Amino acid sequence: MNTASRETMAKARSQRRAAQVAVPEQLAPAATGLPVLGNVLDFRRDILRALRLGWDMHGDLVRHRLGPVTVYGVSSPALAGEVLTNSTVFGKLGPDNPLRLVLGDGLLTSSDHESWMRNRRMMQPIYTKQSISSMYDTMVACAEEMLKQLHSARCYGDALDMHKVMMRVTLDIVGRCMFSTHVQDSIDSISPDAIDIAVNYAFSRLQNPFSPPLSWPTPANRRFRNVMKDVDELMFRLIRERRRSGEHRQDLLDMLLSMRDADTGVGMTDKELRDEVITTFAAGHETTAITLTWTLYLLSRHPQVLRRLEAEVDQVLGGRLPTLEDMQRMPYSLQVFEESMRLYPSAPIVPRLTTTDTSLGGFRVPAGSRVLVNLYNIGRHGRHWPDPERFDPDRFSVEAKKQHHRYAYIPFGAGPHLCIGKHFALMEAQLLLIALVQHYEFRHVPTHRVVDVASITLRPRYGMLMTIHERRRDVAGSFE
Repeated sequence: MNTASRETMAKARSQRRAAQVAVPEQLAPAATGLPVLGNVLDFRRDILRALRLGWDMHGDLVRHRLGPVTVYGVSSPALAGEVLTNSTVFGKLGPDNPLRLVLGDGLLTSSDHESWMRNRRMMQPIYTKQSISSMYDTMVACAEEMLKQLHSARCYGDALDMHKVMMRVTLDIVGRCMFSTHVQDSIDSISPDAIDIAVNYAFSRLQNPFSPPLSWPTPANRRFRNVMKDVDELMFRLIRERRRSGEHRQDLLDMLLSMRDADTGVGMTDKELRDEVITTFAAGHETTAITLTWTLYLLSRHPQVLRRLEAEVDQVLGGRLPTLEDMQRMPYSLQVFEESMRLYPSAPIVPRLTTTDTSLGGFRVPAGSRVLVNLYNIGRHGRHWPDPERFDPDRFSVEAKKQHHRYAYIPFGAGPHLCIGKHFALMEAQLLLIALVQHYEFRHVPTHRVVDVASITLRPRYGMLMTIHERRRDVAGSFE
């Protein structure tokens, strides 16, 4: 029996089990909303606030209405585990998922379980720790370039938007790892601004079931179509050129082109490659950049944590950038990043779609409902995180982790759809955090307003203005 047949049989067994679940009649408590519109306006103004108010008033499972669409907010680890580990009942959003307008049918958005499983199985070897480690030198080169640019700018004391700085360096990393090239120097159409337009457009449509069809010539539709035309032309050109050239650069595109299905020996089509490449770009650089931005902000507000992190970095490195082996000896740097992700998960809401009537938290959830697993609320759940608003990296010491509920901390998701790029993101983030803290101190501008806002990702609405200050030369070394 081949792999595909085993997966089909497993899916059928799961569907039979789901059909046998007793479904209660009672629906979850509902958030107050307007006639016809329901909670559309609340979600568009501030989706996190709307979900938080529902949680505060009604508990861990709350029913919201977006016009004709019913949405359930999930805010507890236990319920999140039920949703994310049962992909048969709680599947990906369907063909009407606006994110598919940007990402196509990549791993993040594909709702066809069999094709998703085929591609995931092919791609898994690329994203193992061992494979990702081969890209570490590229990441170090990008980190060195970032430090030199910060130094040569001689902007110490001047305010910088660190969100933009982090977006540039992570885009550089994913560009070099994907294509062995400096993306920022040659690929304007996938600049952060282009990704912003595309992702924000998709999220706006996700929140608003009354959005006009894409075919209508509205300004937003035209702008989105133009951006995606440029992105698609670029992606297909890069893929075709690499296929024709026969070059082997040992980058991510090479690895994707060489993949073959174990059962059929067939690789990905150009369209499938395009979808996975743009998914890596859209998700791979922005999520890490955002969490690093929030991390620098938190460190600026908690000097005792910063001093402890600096001491660890200085003791292990003495002024040089870390090797992979060095990072294993700096656990506190990873704990700092993990605690930042608890408070500010880069992807704060994980959507799912119920494929059948089911039970969740003792309530009936009808087929066709959207379920939003709210990682932002879960990271602040008082039953699982004492003093949840406090920034405390010791929550992620080896011993403390043993006390966590299995699904209380799931910034990369859980279950079969666990983020395939987890190892890439953690290695990149830890390296960049160490490099920045080793050489500079970042202080938040007190007059600058900090507000988190959720689109697909959790961004600082007004950027993150910080002043950059060089650390002592005898500790940090020099980049003259």
